[in-house]
Amino acid sequence: HSFFMAHPEEYYKFHRDKLVVDGANPNRAHLRLAELEREGKLQAVITQNIDGLHQAAGSKNVLELHGSIHRCYCMRCGRPYPAERVNHGTGVPHCDCGGIIRPDIVFYEECLDDDVVSKAVHYIREAEVLIVGGTSLAVYPAAGLLNYYRGSKLVLINRSATPYDDQANLIIHEKIGEVFAQV
Repeated sequence: HSFFMAHPEEYYKFHRDKLVVDGANPNRAHLRLAELEREGKLQAVITQNIDGLHQAAGSKNVLELHGSIHRCYCMRCGRPYPAERVNHGTGVPHCDCGGIIRPDIVFYEECLDDDVVSKAVHYIREAEVLIVGGTSLAVYPAAGLLNYYRGSKLVLINRSATPYDDQANLIIHEKIGEVFAQV
């Protein structure tokens, strides 16, 4: 957050060059999760990703812990703006009120949205089976959400080991897209 506030021009160059990936498409994991939701076998997707690919795949109940580059708002008056103004504009985007328009993402030094975290905790607590995939479980506070799971069927899918491997009933060290292509 402090970098964004001190150097908005540099941030927006980085944002447009690195965070906005035109033509990015959902992978097999995104598509399979959306399919499981449609079949009534998946209650929610809880993600740290900010790319909107779960929604693009068709998932409806997506909890974005770190926000989304597809939503933007004015920091001064709160007015929502289309993402294109930030993602494909030039320079630092400003609102009519003079405030800076920013993406609705969580920067370092910022807290996660309390409402999103509460919903995530609810779904994790109520889950019969919890599948955690594509994360090293090293980024907090998101990784700590796993501590709310009360069930006995924890599945971890990640290419490398995680700090929670010893608590899992099933560990799969493969790419999540390849695993979900076979489920």
